[in-house]
Amino acid sequence: MARLSIERRLLITTACLFLVIGSVLALTVRAYARRAADEAFDRVLTASALSIADTVGIEEGAVTVDIPYSAFAILGTSRLNRVFYRVTAPDGSLVTGSPILALDIPVAEDGMLHLHDSVYRGDPVRIASVRRYRADPATGTGGWIGVMVAETREARRELAGQLTFNGMLPAVAIALLSGGLILVSVRSAFSPLRLIESNLRARRPSDLSRIEREVPAEVSALVSALNEFMDRLGSVLDGVKRVTADAAHQLRTPLAAIQAQAEVGLEEAQEPKVRRRLSRIHHNAREAGLLANMLLSDATTMHRLETQDREIVDFGDAVRDALQMLRAESAYVRLMRSLVLVMQETPVPVVAEPVVLREMVRNVIENAFIHAPGPTDVNLAVVEGRATLQVMDRGPGIPDAAKDKVFQRFARADSSHPGTGLGLAIAKDVAVAFGGSISVADRAGGGLVVEVALPVVARSGGV
Repeated sequence: MARLSIERRLLITTACLFLVIGSVLALTVRAYARRAADEAFDRVLTASALSIADTVGIEEGAVTVDIPYSAFAILGTSRLNRVFYRVTAPDGSLVTGSPILALDIPVAEDGMLHLHDSVYRGDPVRIASVRRYRADPATGTGGWIGVMVAETREARRELAGQLTFNGMLPAVAIALLSGGLILVSVRSAFSPLRLIESNLRARRPSDLSRIEREVPAEVSALVSALNEFMDRLGSVLDGVKRVTADAAHQLRTPLAAIQAQAEVGLEEAQEPKVRRRLSRIHHNAREAGLLANMLLSDATTMHRLETQDREIVDFGDAVRDALQMLRAESAYVRLMRSLVLVMQETPVPVVAEPVVLREMVRNVIENAFIHAPGPTDVNLAVVEGRATLQVMDRGPGIPDAAKDKVFQRFARADSSHPGTGLGLAIAKDVAVAFGGSISVADRAGGGLVVEVALPVVARSGGV
C-alpha cells in the first residue's frame, strides 16, 4: 500500500473539514431559507384570510360573504401556487368554497389567526384559518363564522431554493478561494523540502558537501542531521580515497620493477618452463600496474572534480596532452605509431577542469590500446553544437548484451582479456560531470567506437 505524503494528508484532512463544514452550512442555510420563504408567504396568506373574514356577516339567519377580488389577487402574484378556500357557518355547514378543505384541521374556539400544514388532494398546502363572531340584527342571534384559505407550496419551494442558492454561492466561492490559498500555502510550506530533494538528486554520487540552503525551523534539525551524516561519510570516503591513492602510488614503482625484471628474465632465460613462469609474472605485474594506474587516476579525477573550479578549455589541447602522456610510456610506443589523429585546427572550447578532461581522454584511448592493440583512429569534431571525440579501434568489439555493463566499475566484457574495468567508468563520471555523455557502438568493418560528447561554449562563456 502506497504511503500518503504529509502534504497530501494535510490536503485530504482540509478537504474533509471543508466538506463537513459545508454540509452543516448547507443544511443551516436551507432551513433558514425555508423559514424565510414560509414567513414571506404566510404574511400574504394571512392577509388574504383576514380580508375575506372582514366581509362575512349574518342577515336574516343566513351567512353572507362578499369575497373581495384583492384577497385572491394578492395570492395570485405567483403563477406556481394554486389557491383554495372554505367558509363555514356557525353550525359548521359549508357556506362557499371547497367542501373537503382542511377537514383534518381542528376548529379553533377563539378569534385568533392560525396557520397549519396539511394535504389537499395529494398536494401539500399551507392553510390560514380564522373565526369571526357575527350577530344577526334582525333576530339578535349570532355565531362564529369560519374562514380558511389554503395555497400550495410550489412558490415557497422555489423561493427557498433561490435563497439557498444565493446564500451558498458566496460560501462556495469563499471555500474555493480558501482551498486555493490553503493549497498554495501547504505547497509553499513544503517547497524547502522539495528544493533539498532536488538538490540531493542533482548531485553527483561523490558530492557530499553540506546543504547550505536556508530552511524553516521545523526542518532545520533534519538538515543539520543530514549535514552531519554527510560530513562523517565524506571523512570516511576521503580516508578510503587517500589509502587507495597512496597504495596505488606506492605499488607503481615495485610493480614496474617486477615487470622490468620479468622482461629481462624473458630475454635471458632459455628453458621453456622458466620462460612460461616469467611470462606469467610479467603479465600479472602488467595487470597490477594497470590497476594501480587506474586507481590513482580515479582518485585524482574524483578529487579534482570536487575541489577544482571549471573553466573554458580547448578540448583539442586535452587530446594532445593525453597522447603526449601515452607516448612517454614504453608499453604504448608501438601502438602510438599506428594511431591516426584527425582534429580541426580551430579550438574546441568546452567547460571542464583541464587535468580531469585530459585524464578522461587518456583513459578512453588507453582502453582501446589495452583491449584492441592495433590501428586506432581518434577524431575530434564539432557536431550540432557538441564537441564529439571518437576513439575507434579494430578489436573484437563488445557484444550487445554487455554494452550497458562496460561503464560499471570493475566490469569487463571479457575477463580473459587484460584490463581493469575502470577506464570507461571513470570516463563516464567525467563526461556526466561536465554536462556531456559517453556511448559505445560497433564500428563498420569490425571494432568498437567510443564516443564522448560535451557541450561547446563560446570563449565569453555563453553557449
